[in-house]
Amino acid sequence: MSYKPDSAVTYIVIHYSATPIERNFTAADIDRMHRDRGFKEIGYHYFIRKDGTVETGRDLSQPGRFEVGAHSKGENSSSIGVCYEGGVRANAPTIGFDSRTKQQHVAMEALVISLMERFPRAIVKGHRDMPGAATQCPGFDAEEWWGQRSTKRASFAFIPEAAENVITDADKPMTASTTNWAVVTGLGASIWQAWQSADVMVQVASLGVIAVLLYVFAERLRKAKIGKLAKEALGL
Repeated sequence: MSYKPDSAVTYIVIHYSATPIERNFTAADIDRMHRDRGFKEIGYHYFIRKDGTVETGRDLSQPGRFEVGAHSKGENSSSIGVCYEGGVRANAPTIGFDSRTKQQHVAMEALVISLMERFPRAIVKGHRDMPGAATQCPGFDAEEWWGQRSTKRASFAFIPEAAENVITDADKPMTASTTNWAVVTGLGASIWQAWQSADVMVQVASLGVIAVLLYVFAERLRKAKIGKLAKEALGL
């Protein structure tokens, strides 16, 4: 076994197994396939099955160092390989596509989050986007996918109360006021995400509308304050 220090990891590479979605495969099956191709064992560090089960491959259990994988030629000694089951259909084995189930989406996001905590310098990429790779794997833009997931989580950083209510307090009873606040802040997060992904002209226009609304609001407050002061001066 060949090991490298965790500090050497610069990529988390996402793959599909290129196995037909009509059949079920496990990490043991992939291990057998890879050994038949001359590998010493499965080339990936993790394998995500269609039901969301995450199975381990190459060794990551030793603190501070990882076993070099065999999944991205040229970058194996600086990357972690994550593979999801599927990616092709039985009647079209050479046409790759994003076949991830809902369970795989959830499991993959959770797994990458944990890997980024251990390898904070790593960049998430699909196998097809690695230097020298000639493949359709993993069937989607992994870097864009991870960027969207990161933006979604970051939006809650502006409203920690909402993040707490939605994520950590899901099983606790919530009062009406707390529920209303979670709805309002959740709506605010959605608006923020939509604004970030909007065209520049739309962003400028929306800022203009907000500026006008703030001006109108400020004018109403000013007039209300003047009216109050006038009444007090007249003793009304």
